[in-house]
Amino acid sequence: MGLGRFIGGSARKRGEPVAQESTPVPPDAHVVPTSLKQEYDIVPFHVYHPNPYDAITILRHKKKAHEWLVAGWYIDTYREGGTVKGLMYRKVQTDQDKEVVINELKRQDKEAIAKFSLNQN
Repeated sequence: MGLGRFIGGSARKRGEPVAQESTPVPPDAHVVPTSLKQEYDIVPFHVYHPNPYDAITILRHKKKAHEWLVAGWYIDTYREGGTVKGLMYRKVQTDQDKEVVINELKRQDKEAIAKFSLNQN
């Protein structure tokens, strides 16, 4: 047994395959797939909001300059079969939180259109 196990490392041996598990998505979260990098800028805009997890991540559409995707509060990396497929975010759901985001976006972009879901048109 190596020292790594006692200081936060794993018990698996070098060269041993990593488990091919998928990440469970919490019920109040959604996954922003990595393929979205083709449509949205990879450098996010953050709105700092103290409830509940500090910064809300917002992505700007590359071709539609005033369209913003409000990803939410970052939770973790999403994996399918051990491969990273996206990032998990806790959704911005309350009207009060949405209002904070929209007000901050309007300071950044007067014509901003905020999308709070990937399926929202």
